[in-house]
Amino acid sequence: MESLSGWQLLFCAFVVTLAFAVRGGTGFGGGAIAVPLLALVFPLQVTVPVVTVLNMLSSIGHGIAAWRHIVWRAIWQVMPGSLIGVLIGLYFLGTFDAKPLGRALGVFVVLYALYMMILAGREVHVPKRWLPAVTVLTSTSAGFIGALFGGAAGPLYVIYLNGLRLGRDAFRVTITSIMLFQGVTRMVGYAVLGLYDSNVLLLLAAALPTMLLGSWLGARLISRFNAAWFNRAIGVVLLASGGALLIK
Repeated sequence: MESLSGWQLLFCAFVVTLAFAVRGGTGFGGGAIAVPLLALVFPLQVTVPVVTVLNMLSSIGHGIAAWRHIVWRAIWQVMPGSLIGVLIGLYFLGTFDAKPLGRALGVFVVLYALYMMILAGREVHVPKRWLPAVTVLTSTSAGFIGALFGGAAGPLYVIYLNGLRLGRDAFRVTITSIMLFQGVTRMVGYAVLGLYDSNVLLLLAAALPTMLLGSWLGARLISRFNAAWFNRAIGVVLLASGGALLIK
């Protein structure tokens, strides 16, 4: 933290505010924005644990506000696959060096940006006979991606939840709760790997106020935006950050 310039600190504060404004307005997406942009400044092994805690704290706030709408059956069904995926992601995060992980994140973010710009907002209708297989595939993939890259697991859970035909309130609080439980699992894993050192904890403390500000703004502003144009704008930001990670 001491080695960061004033511009870098402002950039990090802006990134966290933007990321959690998106999360506050949509229920997910904070990690997908925060991790690749913060990874331009910090190693992935620093960025991912910090964003995971911020996501978890944000999820607690949303979950408490509407806990009566949580569809617990949906949560129990995705937990086994999510746990397996998280364990695999933790293995890769603890085994590989920061540079190849950063390049892998760059490739993933570019693909995710294209998804945001082209496909986001389109519902994927899953036939009921396919739902068990889709549950296993999406939950395991989401756990792996969330643990390794610190975000972008939300759209995979969306595919599964769309198959359940949930109402708006139930959908939002259920996916938030799923991300909360996945985040707790990841946090335990990161702690076992020794990633929560003094520098990470200091960065987390500094990021907490901007996370709260972003969540407050998102709940009041983001939901008013045109969803299609908003997704394209976020896609452009992610495309730029993914490209920057590839050439970093």
